[in-house]
Amino acid sequence: MKKFWKKVSIKKISSNSFQIMLDEKILQTPRKRKLVLPNLRLTQEIVKEWDQVSKNINTNSMIFYGLISTSLDKVTDNRNLYIDDILDYIDTDLICYRAENPKELVELQKNKWDPIILLIEKFIGTKVQVFQGILPKKQHTSVHSKLNNLINQFNIFEISALHRITNITGSIFLSLCVIKRKISKNEAYELSFLDELWQSENWGFDKETSQKRKEVSIELNKSIFFLDCLK
Repeated sequence: MKKFWKKVSIKKISSNSFQIMLDEKILQTPRKRKLVLPNLRLTQEIVKEWDQVSKNINTNSMIFYGLISTSLDKVTDNRNLYIDDILDYIDTDLICYRAENPKELVELQKNKWDPIILLIEKFIGTKVQVFQGILPKKQHTSVHSKLNNLINQFNIFEISALHRITNITGSIFLSLCVIKRKISKNEAYELSFLDELWQSENWGFDKETSQKRKEVSIELNKSIFFLDCLK
């Protein structure tokens, strides 16, 4: 996108309502909806994304603006669709499928992922199954229904972030622990790339794969920071 503005500023509407100005124009969502932000911290982060020196702006790097716009343009009108997309990960969740060998990886997965399973069971009050191998299997229907009830308690901004983090990590269980503030940014990254990181440590780093993980890590960190800024 070509930069068409010179100055980015904040317009305060009320104590919990802010807008962003690009020169004299009010920043809107891609679908031309009003971009009214709930707190100053979140507003300041979006200002940073738009207040760039470059004449060509990479909108893909605007994680905060993207999440807010998705919330207002898409989640508002399609809340159930986004929740269903998140719930689709239940039966294929990364941390529920365990290696059968080697022993060191089996133990690592158990030590790192089992505590996440226990947290989820505490959240929803029902048992979550763990499987050997990679063939997809079904969790009990109670897991689906109780996770559905849990996610429906979140607001549109949280659902937008949860949707993105689940897609990045491949795990609804990890993303729920993130939104519940039970694991940090670093833990979310390490747990979602547990197998790859173990392989790299044992068999050497692949430059291309390492660069891709770095890019994913940046997106994941910003998405989690977005949740922090909602508070």
